[in-house]
Amino acid sequence: MSRLGDRLATFGGARPEVLERTPGERQRYLAMGLVLIATAAVSAAAASFAMAMALTAPVWVAVIVGLGWGLVILAIDRMLVVGMPRQPRASANLLLALPRVALALVIGVVVATPLTLQVFEREIAAETEVMVLEAKQAFEERLAADPRYDEIASLTESVAAQQALISDGGRAALDADADYVAAQAATAAAQAAYDEANRVWLAELDGTGGTGIVGDGPITQSKKLDRDGKLAALDAAKAAEADAKAQAEARIEAGSAAAVQQAEQTLAADTERLDRLTAARDVEAARYDAAADQSTGMLARLDALWRIGERNGMLAFAHAMIALLFVCIELMPVLTKTLQNLMVPTAYDEVAGITDDTIVAADRERAAERLRAAREESAPRLDVAEYRAGLRRESGRRIADAFVARQEEAELAAVDEWAEQRAPFIAARAVREWEQDADGAPDAAPPLTAPNPA
Repeated sequence: MSRLGDRLATFGGARPEVLERTPGERQRYLAMGLVLIATAAVSAAAASFAMAMALTAPVWVAVIVGLGWGLVILAIDRMLVVGMPRQPRASANLLLALPRVALALVIGVVVATPLTLQVFEREIAAETEVMVLEAKQAFEERLAADPRYDEIASLTESVAAQQALISDGGRAALDADADYVAAQAATAAAQAAYDEANRVWLAELDGTGGTGIVGDGPITQSKKLDRDGKLAALDAAKAAEADAKAQAEARIEAGSAAAVQQAEQTLAADTERLDRLTAARDVEAARYDAAADQSTGMLARLDALWRIGERNGMLAFAHAMIALLFVCIELMPVLTKTLQNLMVPTAYDEVAGITDDTIVAADRERAAERLRAAREESAPRLDVAEYRAGLRRESGRRIADAFVARQEEAELAAVDEWAEQRAPFIAARAVREWEQDADGAPDAAPPLTAPNPA
């Protein structure tokens, strides 16, 4: 257990050689190591839940990925803690901690999200179902109002009408014939007039109406004659109705074959287009349903949790507190290290500083000693090298002087030799020039002396 505790303390940022001299600080760094491990465990659980929610991964895959993520968070947290040495000023400690706290805050939010969703799993599942149903209903409404499928309703009615016409053999209902409808209306009016005349005659006959006198008197006879006239009109109307019906049926029968043929052609075209539009709409609806049934990932769960929080203030408060709890767990190592750096230096800090200063001073002394030894060792070699260099410089000067003198002698001899070789040619050219001048100017005085050919 002591070895395990020492390892945990070292893992929490303690230096073994300093911890041996300050055993009282062992518990503090042991607690820091446990906090780092606890934070990593929470991160591993969050990653496992996230894999199961977002990717619906198997349990063993989610666990393996969660463990890997936990190790990554453990390494990052330890880097944040170990990489925050105590600074001499409080402002320097705060500036050093600021980016590390920001990074830990981001990690904390990422870690807290899956855990918070898992805590409210039941409420989120119920709200997600409601959201899916609402989305499907809205999609169906948009699909129904889609101008691409406006023809479906009219095509459906047309197909039904054509099918009814074909099944009826092309004979439309008599009620659609205007003459027959007018004959029916006339018969109904005649029937109503006869019924009224018959009622008036009977009331006069039995004394319940009219004059109130019972018996078949002159008035009763006149009303009977009126009833008989109305009956004759009713019989004539019925005969006219029968004749109109016969004529309508004859007209319908004559056009039934052409109507059936036209209806069959129209039915085939309308059915083909209706099937095509219906199939396209059904495919689009099926795709949306498949996508909507699987839209229960992390983003959908977050949206559902937000909607629940807008309706239920208590749940929103609980959500905020739970998320803040997990964020604080992730921030705990960095915040603890920051607070330690802002506090009065402990014995561990003093010993660590002294140890570092001693190591630095010893290294500086050893470096200076090595420099002195190197200089003493290299001094004779430097003297010999300088002497040799001086000799080489002196020898070089002598060689250069001798080379210049010899070169000068060689160049002078070459000039003399050239002059001896070119002198006859120069003298001859001078004579030719003199002769040419003498021929071109006879009055000119001759030269006092001739050129020396030598």
